[in-house]
Parts: sequence; C-alpha cells; structure tokens
Amino acid sequence: MKFGLAVSGRGNLKVLEKMALKADEVGYDSFLVTDHFLLSGSNDNIDAWSFLPYLAGKTSRIRLGTCVTPLPFRQPAILAKSIASCDVLSNGRITLGAGFGWYRPEFEAFSKWLEAADRIAYSREALELMLRLWHEKKPFDFHGRFIEAKGVAVEPRPVQIPHPPILWGGHQPASLRTAARYADGWMPIGPRWFGDEYPRPEEYAAMKRTIIEEMNRLGRPSSRFVFTNLINMAETKTLRADIDQYVQSGINYFTLGDKAKDEDSIRNIARVASDIGGSL
Repeated sequence: MKFGLAVSGRGNLKVLEKMALKADEVGYDSFLVTDHFLLSGSNDNIDAWSFLPYLAGKTSRIRLGTCVTPLPFRQPAILAKSIASCDVLSNGRITLGAGFGWYRPEFEAFSKWLEAADRIAYSREALELMLRLWHEKKPFDFHGRFIEAKGVAVEPRPVQIPHPPILWGGHQPASLRTAARYADGWMPIGPRWFGDEYPRPEEYAAMKRTIIEEMNRLGRPSSRFVFTNLINMAETKTLRADIDQYVQSGINYFTLGDKAKDEDSIRNIARVASDIGGSL
C-alpha cells in the first residue's frame, strides 16, 4: 500500500516546504495541500495552485496536489490550464483533489456562493469541461447551465495520460455518485482531521460499496480506483490501529494528515514513515 501526506495550507510556509522535501526523501507517495483562501478566524492560507509548481521545482519524485479544490470557487477553464501547466512543470506528478466546496464566507469574499444543488451541478459541468480540455487537441465550444466557453483549448496538455488523476472529497450521496462517475479515487476526511463528521470504518465500507456499484452501473472499471481518507497525526499505536481498521473497511492508500504548525511536524512525518510506512 502506498502512503501519502495531506497538510494544511494555513500552516507555516517554511515548515510546509521542509515537509514536502522530507516527505519526498523518506518515501511518501504524495504531498497534498488544502486549497482555501479564507477560513474561520484566518485568511493566511497559501494559494495551493501557486505553491505546487514551486514545490515541483524543489522535489523530484513525490506527487503533488490538493485536498481539496472546491470546483465552484474557480473558473474551470483557468483551473484546467493551471493544472496542466503544473503537470508539465512537475513532469507528470500532479493530482487534483476536488470537491463541491462548503465554506460560504470564502466564496462570498473571493468568488460567488451557490446553494448546494447548484454547487453540485456546477462542479459536474466543471469536470466535463476540464476533462475535455485535457483530452481534446482542437479548440471547442462549451455550453452549460453555469459555464460557457467559446474556442477554448489548453496547450500544452498535461503529461499524464489520460489526465492528472482526480480524487473526490466528501461523503454525502452526491459526492459518492460524483466520485464514481468522474474521479480516479475517493478521499473523505477521517479521524482527528476536522471535527467528528467523518465516515467511521463500517460507514466507509458501505460507502465504498456504493461507489463500486455505481461504477459498475456506469461501466467504469474499479480495480485501480483509489480508496483513501485523511487520518490525522497521532502517536504510533493509535495511528496504526486507525489504519488497520480502515484497511479492513477498504482503503487501499493511507493518507496521513498533519496541520504543519511547527518543526515537530517534520520529525513526525519521518517517524510515521519509519514506524508504519515500511509495513504497509
């Protein structure tokens, strides 16, 4: 089983950079950054899609991405262009973590808030457009309920074929259906990441079955689909117990979560790689 790292983009920036370098060194498969401009009590979040190409120039092996980018927050053709450029600069190491978005004040400050049903519909339109932009060579027109584009194209296209992998966040029914239809993996939150509203192991197993059933209905293969969640940092015994429970429930990729507040985070991710990573 591969193991990755998810960090808060509101952490100390120098610590974040050092964590990416350490994660690359000690064997983590991925380094994912939360994608927010504004959260409760703080607006000191790094712009993930500016930070990731910087990290691409500092690292050599590790995959880089977000956890997660709220698709209704950004203009999707511009986002598709940014991701394609990052994928080229990193030589094919970008992963898009994506979701519907949830924090209304952030949207009202920097974008436009839509109610839940419209955020879901917008996100699915955005995915349709972005996937076409990464696949098609010639300019095309796109006409949706929310999104319009005329003569749009992305060059250079991403290095990864067919496109940079998409991990879908969230665990409500609409998220499960969207993951099954469009994504290459599913990544809800887990223990200690953010509050108590996350799928417990038995719930995770049931949600995984729902995704696989929907993929089967759509004729999409599920054998290489990534099932993960964010299990936040803890002492080794607790962390190992959490991982073992979720492995029994169906995860096939371990993502460690860390808030990246100080230098202890760098030491902690090295400890987890040594104590747990080699046994996965």
